[in-house]
Amino acid sequence: MKKYKKILTLAIALIIGLSLSFILRDWKGHFDYEIDPKYYSKTQSPFENDFDYAFDTLENYYALFYRNGTYDFLERRSDYKKGIKNLSTDKEFFDRMNKILEDLGDGHTNLLDSEESYDMKATFVLSNKEAKGEVNVDLINYLFGTKISRFFDKVFKESRAATKNLITQDINKDIAYLKIRAMIDPGTADFEEDLELLKTYLKKSKNKKALIIDLRGNGGGNSAYTDTYLYPMILGKREFKDSHEYILFRSDEVFKYDPQYPELRDSIKKIKESDFKYLEDNIPFLKKDKEMMDNIRKNYTHIIFNPGLENAGEFGDDYKFNGNLYLLIDEDVYSSGQRAAHFFSDNKLGTIIGEKTGGDGIGTTPAMVKLPNTKYILRFSHELGLRETKSMEESTYTIPDIEIFKKDQSEIPSNDGCVKKVIEIEAQKN
Repeated sequence: MKKYKKILTLAIALIIGLSLSFILRDWKGHFDYEIDPKYYSKTQSPFENDFDYAFDTLENYYALFYRNGTYDFLERRSDYKKGIKNLSTDKEFFDRMNKILEDLGDGHTNLLDSEESYDMKATFVLSNKEAKGEVNVDLINYLFGTKISRFFDKVFKESRAATKNLITQDINKDIAYLKIRAMIDPGTADFEEDLELLKTYLKKSKNKKALIIDLRGNGGGNSAYTDTYLYPMILGKREFKDSHEYILFRSDEVFKYDPQYPELRDSIKKIKESDFKYLEDNIPFLKKDKEMMDNIRKNYTHIIFNPGLENAGEFGDDYKFNGNLYLLIDEDVYSSGQRAAHFFSDNKLGTIIGEKTGGDGIGTTPAMVKLPNTKYILRFSHELGLRETKSMEESTYTIPDIEIFKKDQSEIPSNDGCVKKVIEIEAQKN
């Protein structure tokens, strides 16, 4: 989940009273957030203690060392720490740690500042996920402060930005266009606004010759935006496939730091040798990459088998698009945006144009811990997502059918190289 920043300027004034200890229930027992006293050691600076806490957390739970090829990250710990000891301010620590974490090559692993923390609070609480049982309430309260949902909700509604998340327009009489900036949460006022616009525009445009779905710049959010709404609307009763996904964990205890979708815990199982064998037999690149398969066997203990989406058929054919589909992507398509690109590609829905995506579309919301001294929140990727593809890259990224470089792209559709390419292709078909 990420990056729908419309209310951030109010964050510092509004975040209040952080609680010190909460207990989070898991499916078997209880975990607490008590911090080991060693992370308050007087023999080190508070920054060194927080550094150790962050690195110990990553060493125990971070899931992507082997996917990203960052095996030596932990081996560089002592070198990284040398630059921490003499820092003077929390801001210096924040900047230094995020610079270090960049070496993981993972956009889901970083320290959150106060604005980002406020944004997360808004995502988890203001969208009513708390009421729906879709978040770990005690963890959310521990990370972001005591519950003030009514007040936050008022502020959120009053501060909605003028920039629209969904843009619709006709490129010409034959080509329709959708621009989706972020996968915002169902249940929010902004989403309901998007949904009504989608219904109106798709019904009006269903018989045009082509529809462009522009995901460029979409850094993710909630996959339900496309999984439950956009794609079922466009596809109607058409059958589709969704590639099976497998989500691996290095420990089941990491769920005490998982802020969302507690129901997933019911699906987790301890990996047996037969499960490893299943992965090896069903994921083509693991058959060829013995080193990767050995790393998986050695380092991952639990797994979720995700059978993929099922077409609920809620929308029938009311909004089904009958023409050609085009998907526009770039390097900023990430997380849930990436998942949407996966689906489009897997189902061969149409032509993909632009640049290779940013990836990381398999899994759920990153795990989060609060550093004991600076109180910054460390979020990190706690899942290794795998798909039944020929290469690891394909399981992470989407490669366009037609490459149009950034320099030839534009925010204005009439000047945009990707849109011009669609116009050209459609002209050749007629």
